[in-house]
Amino acid sequence: MIFIAMFGGVIGYKVWQEREALLADTDQSHAREAAFLAERVSSLLEEARGTLAFAATDTSTVPMDMLQAVIPARLDYLEQSGSIVEAALFLPSGAVISSGEFNPSLRRYADAALGSPSRLHAVPAGQSSSAVLAVAEPVVLSDGSVGAYVARLDPAEILPAWGDGQVAMLTTAEGRVLAMRPQPANGIFAEPVGVRFDLPHEQAARLASDGGAISGIQLGSQQATLAAAPLTTPELSVYLVGAPRIDSSAWLRTQILYGLMFVAPVIFAIGLGAALSMQMRNLKAARVALGDSERRFRLAIEGARCGVWDWDRKSDSVYVTDSLARILGREEASVISGQEFLSLFSRNDRERMRAAIRGSANSGDIDVELQSASLPIWVQMRGRPWGTPDGGTSDRIVGVAIDVTERKGAQARVAAAESRLRAALESMSESFVLWDSRRRLVLWNRKFRDFFDFPESGLRPGMGYDDVEAGASRAVKAVHGAETGSEIYEIELSDGRWLHYSERATADGGLVSVGADITDLKRQENQLKDSESALRNTIEDVRKNQQRIAELAKKYEEEKIRAEEANRSKSEFLANMSHELRTPLNAVNGFSEIMLREMFGPLGDERYVDYVKDIHTSGEHLLALINDILDMSKIEAGKMQLQKEPVDLAALIEQCLRIVRGRSDEKEIRLQVDIEESPEVEADPRALKQVILNLTSNAVKFTPEGGRITVRTFTTADGVAIQVADTGIGIAKDDLPRLGRPFEQIESQHSKSHQGSGLGLALSKSLVEMHGGSLSIESDLGEGTTVTFVMPVSDPIMSAKPTGAAEPATGTQVDEALDDADDDTPVSIRKSANSG
Repeated sequence: MIFIAMFGGVIGYKVWQEREALLADTDQSHAREAAFLAERVSSLLEEARGTLAFAATDTSTVPMDMLQAVIPARLDYLEQSGSIVEAALFLPSGAVISSGEFNPSLRRYADAALGSPSRLHAVPAGQSSSAVLAVAEPVVLSDGSVGAYVARLDPAEILPAWGDGQVAMLTTAEGRVLAMRPQPANGIFAEPVGVRFDLPHEQAARLASDGGAISGIQLGSQQATLAAAPLTTPELSVYLVGAPRIDSSAWLRTQILYGLMFVAPVIFAIGLGAALSMQMRNLKAARVALGDSERRFRLAIEGARCGVWDWDRKSDSVYVTDSLARILGREEASVISGQEFLSLFSRNDRERMRAAIRGSANSGDIDVELQSASLPIWVQMRGRPWGTPDGGTSDRIVGVAIDVTERKGAQARVAAAESRLRAALESMSESFVLWDSRRRLVLWNRKFRDFFDFPESGLRPGMGYDDVEAGASRAVKAVHGAETGSEIYEIELSDGRWLHYSERATADGGLVSVGADITDLKRQENQLKDSESALRNTIEDVRKNQQRIAELAKKYEEEKIRAEEANRSKSEFLANMSHELRTPLNAVNGFSEIMLREMFGPLGDERYVDYVKDIHTSGEHLLALINDILDMSKIEAGKMQLQKEPVDLAALIEQCLRIVRGRSDEKEIRLQVDIEESPEVEADPRALKQVILNLTSNAVKFTPEGGRITVRTFTTADGVAIQVADTGIGIAKDDLPRLGRPFEQIESQHSKSHQGSGLGLALSKSLVEMHGGSLSIESDLGEGTTVTFVMPVSDPIMSAKPTGAAEPATGTQVDEALDDADDDTPVSIRKSANSG
């Protein structure tokens, strides 16, 4: 009797457990359905976001003056995409572009959405208004300014009908309803879901944020189950309300089974004991064999850097082996929920894994690569559904996870090497084309496209050699030297340029084509031929007219040839210096600046930053030196052309001071500016910028820390004077006459403490004199230096010409410095001499 009573208690307890497990399964089923509904709603919401983001990307290429003409049609397309009710583009100026009549409420929704981290704003339905769901997407316009697309969504459109006698709701994070399916006849209730179903505030908040299900909710006169799941957007959640789905037949069978087990304990007690004893012996032997097999399997798995996972879709639980747990940063093997298992991977990969699990019922196999959420590890997940004895498939998916981090790293290194190769090709001054062994296009650079006048989309990988040659023939006037089948020949383009072209085979049977621009060389050739012809005619005339001066003519010819060779050597030197030094120096300066700013990641050791900074500083100094030499050579040769136009001195001085302010702030030098009202001057803006920048840069360079630099303007009888005065080291009176000569510096080359070429003042003086002005220097050793130059006032007739004349594109240091200037650094121009 005691045994029967105890056994009856056990049976009763098991019946209670079965009942609780059945209710728990019901809650989990409702929770999974809520999670599936949340995924559906998130997908629809992300689809609307993606449409808006695509429109924003597309709009960034539209010119500013075309926005009013192009954007309304795109807004019409957005509003026809399904869930978007209305949309508008807000410009930085405050203007709004819409497809029809503008809804003023959109501006309020735009401010709220742009202020939200997820760029989404939800407003529940009121007594006289419907629910609103607004989404915003910033837009970088073609002029660099930032606007925003704002769209109002219909919450009911992104909430699918769930059916099966259940009510689906889309709510805010506070539980206020935005949409309901099916729509109740008396409208959506206004109170939060937790208040509606009498849930404690903490329980309602936890349900909305973490998801799950609660049974025993009173719905009218019936008991119901309330399930919730958060969306990927934290401002929204979904709820499902429905009757608990309990399998009555299964519950009845369970009751009958335990009843029979309770009725016949004595009859089967002896047989059960014997069978249990035998089963224990078999189980022990099986456990020993299983342990041996598991040890062998674990050794094989750990040696291959992989692990095993077993996902039960029915219970949404995942078993992770020891080896896989260690790969993913966990301590030991465990059974975790599907959500916890997905949280081990990066956010972008979780949905891919979930989709692969859902699609395994149709596709069979799973093969995806995922990145760990907390470790720099990539794993390849392979698996397939677990088979059943009858040949079918079950709800279990078993697979292996392989560590592929090294392979991903190798792929990244290959991609980086390819990127560096393409960047190097794009920086070449020659055209470059690579063909494969079947003469199909593989790689080309910008110069090739420019030389042969191909549009951006005119070339694509895989094009045949004949097709590309046919497209390039439109830009070719004639080909010289290709008749003999040589690999090197010359091409004369329709625009007058000449190319030196060579085609050479590669080791794999492909072809490399390289073209260099030799237009200048051809022009020099023609000029030389013309000069030689004229000289021969002159000599012949002199020889015919007067035999006595034959020897003098011969000497003249020799001197002429020497002069031409010297002039040609100088021209070639300047051309080679401009091309061979400035082009690589620009690349060195650009790439060193990218490395200095660490735009693509940290450099590592801090000494690399110092080295890169030294490289950048030296490259900038060398480029400035080359530019000074070239400009000085142009002035001495009389080839410097001024492009004069009326110039606003205040704006010009502000631009120059913006450039030197960074260096003056580093040395704690005060910059004082005193600009009085003065007439416009007629000058070349580029040349005038160079003069002011040279003088202010010298003042900063030779003024010690804590000093002062003053830039002022005033009107004189000869024109407008610009004066730069500093409290620097000063210049001795005996050394003043030497200043202004090319390459002249006061300090000796062995003891000087400041780097420079000695061309700054010479260039400035020459440029001022070319304008018809004058430059003077006053200085006392140890007290400072004052440099004053006077520019003639603009001619009233010349001042009336249209503004906006193009500046000469000489590529000198001033233009490069202005391009690199930080536009966010303000320069204060005052009209009072007492500021400081």
